[in-house]
Amino acid sequence: MVRALVTGGAGFIGSHLVEALLSRGDEVRVLDDLSSGRWENLDRARLDSRTGDRLELLTGSIVDRALVLSALEGVDFVFHLA
Repeated sequence: MVRALVTGGAGFIGSHLVEALLSRGDEVRVLDDLSSGRWENLDRARLDSRTGDRLELLTGSIVDRALVLSALEGVDFVFHLA
């Protein structure tokens, strides 16, 4: 199991990546400002009892240095789609 950060993870491509990572058993943190993505794209993963507890959603921008540094804590991989 790895811990991954997916920036832009609420978008079309990002949400599919998030679902794929969760299906492998990974923990996923998503950082998205929701300018083009929507949390609804992740509803299936959020509401699934097998994956929902391994998914963390953060709303904000990648230009917010403090938020990005916080989002990176404990992460093994970053998929930058923002």
